Amino acid sequence: LSRSMDNSSGPVLLFTLLLMQNTSSPKASSPPAGYEMAELPAPGASPSRNHSLVEYGLRPGEVAAASVVWGVLWLISVLGNFLVCLVIHRSRRTQSTTNYFVASMACADLVSSVGSAPFLLLQLSCGRWVLGSGVCRLVRYIQYLTPGVQLYVLLAISVDRFYTIVYPLSFKVSRGKAKKMILASWLCGALLASPACFLYGSNSDHHCNFFLPGSWQGSAYSIIHLLLVFMIPSLFIILFYQKVIKYIWRIGTDGMTVRRTTNIVPRTKVKTIKMFLMLNSMFLLSWLPFFMVQLWHPQETDYRKSSLLFLAITWISFSSSASKPTLYSIYNANFRRGMKETFCMSAMKCYRSNAYTITTSSRIAKKNHV
Repeated sequence: LSRSMDNSSGPVLLFTLLLMQNTSSPKASSPPAGYEMAELPAPGASPSRNHSLVEYGLRPGEVAAASVVWGVLWLISVLGNFLVCLVIHRSRRTQSTTNYFVASMACADLVSSVGSAPFLLLQLSCGRWVLGSGVCRLVRYIQYLTPGVQLYVLLAISVDRFYTIVYPLSFKVSRGKAKKMILASWLCGALLASPACFLYGSNSDHHCNFFLPGSWQGSAYSIIHLLLVFMIPSLFIILFYQKVIKYIWRIGTDGMTVRRTTNIVPRTKVKTIKMFLMLNSMFLLSWLPFFMVQLWHPQETDYRKSSLLFLAITWISFSSSASKPTLYSIYNANFRRGMKETFCMSAMKCYRSNAYTITTSSRIAKKNHV
């Protein structure tokens, strides 16, 4: 063909071929209808980043061990605190002003066990937050609500014990006053925990922050929360119990021996003071790391390090919820008797033998008494 063509027809044919190629190329390169182009991932990007997920880097063995330990603590906390509320509600011998405060603390532990602990374990197990920003704010709010309520309730208990033992005639905490103090504790705890709803949230990486943000708002709230919720109530609690201890245990004349005023303070009240001293010490020591880490914590760029630290401090703080029912059963004889009455409530024979002491042998008197 090239031999038969003359020199003048060559440029015309070349222009015609180029024109046909340009008009046919858009049709060949355009995708079909309904098909969208997908961007290829960067060569160094990980699949989790491309799918907007955050992997915390926890090994399967670490997740399994955390699940087992957390599950045991959760089960003990839920069953134990529910039993505390049930015993105080059903047994008359445990319905005192002090036990009203104890029931309030058990309710706060139940709120934390049901509304916070399972979601934290789910976050660490899945390696990301899957429940949205609203649930993230609610879970962190409950996590800040629980220690505030319980510390103010412990402060109310210390005031009650101080006036009951040192000044029994000047001021008495009645049931009505105890309910008002419990209500004030819940309101103060809820108010001081409310800023956590605005500072926490789930970001684009599906990650619910473990710690407060490093901005000035987060730093200011962590300092205010530490002072108003932990430091100031703890100082007042220590001050009240120090005066109670000085009143109960007095130094002897030689300055070495310790003499307890058993003739002034009954043994049952002394045992109650020991129980609350143990309870306060355990609670303050278990929640101190949580408040300290909110002030000094690593940046959440290394998710493995931050998740392990958060898991450790949550374990320590949550262990106090599981250990309180054990302290009540060890130090409080009325609580042990109340448990027997509660479990024997269905059997009438056991109920009569444990709940009441029938001093007459008359059958009619027994019926009237029961």
